[in-house]
Amino acid sequence: MSTLLMLDTNAVSVIVKGQANALSEILNDRPFCISVITEAELRFGLVRRAVNADLRRIVDNFLVSTDIRPWTSACAQRYGLLRAELEALGKPLAPMDLLIATHALVEDCTLISADRAFNQVPGLHLLDWSANSVSAAVRYPARFVRDKLARAGITPDDVEDAVVHARTVRRHTTPKAKPGKKPKAK
Repeated sequence: MSTLLMLDTNAVSVIVKGQANALSEILNDRPFCISVITEAELRFGLVRRAVNADLRRIVDNFLVSTDIRPWTSACAQRYGLLRAELEALGKPLAPMDLLIATHALVEDCTLISADRAFNQVPGLHLLDWSANSVSAAVRYPARFVRDKLARAGITPDDVEDAVVHARTVRRHTTPKAKPGKKPKAK
């Protein structure tokens, strides 16, 4: 898991509404940022619908106190490659989601989101903040790895087969000493 966390728009939304206690606890202990694309989505949300002044103030305070990463030329280059790859696989993302996923990849961040569409992005480190999975990933790293492998289509049987194969290859390439005898010195 990457050291820096990048929050998707849905993660920020539940934080500013006070609905993500487990996620908020994790963020107290880990560095995090948002993409400037997430900032744009939040600002659009404030303009699009009438929100109360308290929520507007909370969002503004959050944005002022948060590390907001700029979109760069490196992001644009990676975006082109990622969009082409996903379209070739028949798995396009919504435009803003694709921009955020690309940004997280370029910044080498773990993206925090409940949007399962991000699961199809190759190489993206992802944590689903919903259903306490964020705190579970921190408390149970083996389960987090197992779940990540499952999302990639790798089953426990696949892992066991790989371990057996590795042991078999090692057994055939590593000479063993017979019990009670010392190996010959070269």
